[in-house]
Amino acid sequence: MRLLPGIIGALALAAPAAAAPQSQQAVAQAITQAAQAIAPPGASLTLGPVAGAQYMQSCTAALSVSISGAAPYEQAAAHCPAPAWTLYVTVTVAQTENVVIAARPIAAGQTLGQGDITLAREPVSLYAGRQVYYDPAQLLGASAIMSVSAGSILNPADIAEPVMVKSGQTVSVQVISGGVQLSLDAVATETGRIGDTILFTNPSSGRRFSAEITAGGPVLQLQP
Repeated sequence: MRLLPGIIGALALAAPAAAAPQSQQAVAQAITQAAQAIAPPGASLTLGPVAGAQYMQSCTAALSVSISGAAPYEQAAAHCPAPAWTLYVTVTVAQTENVVIAARPIAAGQTLGQGDITLAREPVSLYAGRQVYYDPAQLLGASAIMSVSAGSILNPADIAEPVMVKSGQTVSVQVISGGVQLSLDAVATETGRIGDTILFTNPSSGRRFSAEITAGGPVLQLQP
């Protein structure tokens, strides 16, 4: 009976130690590095829970990470070759861009000036699928169609483009026909903004014609 404690002690020393759990920090770091390599410039990343790593044996080789899905919600798969296991973690990619926002409250009908609008870096998810503005200068002189609160991202539904041509104004119209281009002074019979097609009158002949208002002025495209 005296030999029994010694035998039990020897068996305990011979038993393999329990495998250490995988470091959660190492998994998170590997996934973050892989996501940053393919994320758009300026995007921020948020990882889902990596607590599942504690139930995996510590990887004896370098982790490899593959990422699938489409932004903003993607999935990372962290692969360990030895011992073999895979841990799946969600990755949220918050892409941001500089867009025009209201610097202060804007009233309906108000003409926009320098202090009314500014650039701010905003998550793309806030305006995905909508047209927005990237240059405050292009909205100077435009008017608000409706009231806009400070910090709001501006879009064409909020803004009436600046008036480029006023009714009764004599302007130079660019007439383009094939490779030929000439200028014609004409009188606008309507008020027009960029993108509008309005009527003009040729004061020499009295004939009316339509021209499109562009940022560079009215343009009349003739079929060659």
